[in-house]
Amino acid sequence: MYDTLDESIGFNKDEHHFYINSGSIIDETKLMFPLSVSLQVTRECNLSCEYCSEVGDMPTPPIATIKKMISELVGAKRIIITGGEPLTRRDLLEVVRYAKEIHFETISLATNGTLMTTSLANYLRDLVDYVDVTLDGPRKIHNKIRGGYDEVIKGINALKTAGLSFSVVSVLFRENVNSIFYVCQMADVLGATKLKIMTPITKGKGKNIASEILSSHELKDVFQKIKSEKERNGWMMRISLTDWNKIGEGHAILVHPNGDVVASPVPSKENCIDLLGNLLNENFQEIWKRYPYKKNHLNKYIEKSLYVC
Repeated sequence: MYDTLDESIGFNKDEHHFYINSGSIIDETKLMFPLSVSLQVTRECNLSCEYCSEVGDMPTPPIATIKKMISELVGAKRIIITGGEPLTRRDLLEVVRYAKEIHFETISLATNGTLMTTSLANYLRDLVDYVDVTLDGPRKIHNKIRGGYDEVIKGINALKTAGLSFSVVSVLFRENVNSIFYVCQMADVLGATKLKIMTPITKGKGKNIASEILSSHELKDVFQKIKSEKERNGWMMRISLTDWNKIGEGHAILVHPNGDVVASPVPSKENCIDLLGNLLNENFQEIWKRYPYKKNHLNKYIEKSLYVC
């Protein structure tokens, strides 16, 4: 007997991951909605990351369009408000408040952290369940890769002061692989609930550093070292490491600012995405029905295909 999505899958807000209830059996083809959807509320960004995977500019949609898209996504377990840099929207609080009002089980905000203030974090505390902030190494390395190191640390401290749960995200490749223990230590000191380590996606500017991406063998070795150091140092946060080869194609569902719904990353397709439909022209559940990567989607978000310690 197969359980329904709502009955059998939950989200652990203390550790920032999905889980399957004990004894439940999930047939991913029978899921009525995805576990997680990322909504790009803008493509505008105040940084210029070496590995940015976005391709092409898109106009920032008005709030009415954003609300229409959010309404269409109801049924997904989690909505991630992302960009570009979502904090460049002056009406971001209205965006997030609307998602809260229509009762998504989990609301997350993905940001580079440079524009976060204590005042904004205090407003967000009652609207989002947690925030993802990227840190790619110590000051000199982070600034070369992304920029804004000091502002990121201030932003994270603002979240901490406001009592808003957060995860640290780190994009790992050869340029910063020797700094990963620093990132782990900082995530622990700053009070992150989780550290999410991933590699660049080979689209956009990410194509330019394809040769810098670590192999699956190297990533496994890095994880084993991180796991040993976590035990040795007593780091408290949950740590996950993503190997795209292990996860397989198309696990993530993204909604672009123009309403396009895409699966990502899909290296076998042009621009590393698979266009599924448009949220402004079609019911989201119909788009989900023909989404061909359900197994990869499920296994990634319940962390079955991740390295976790």
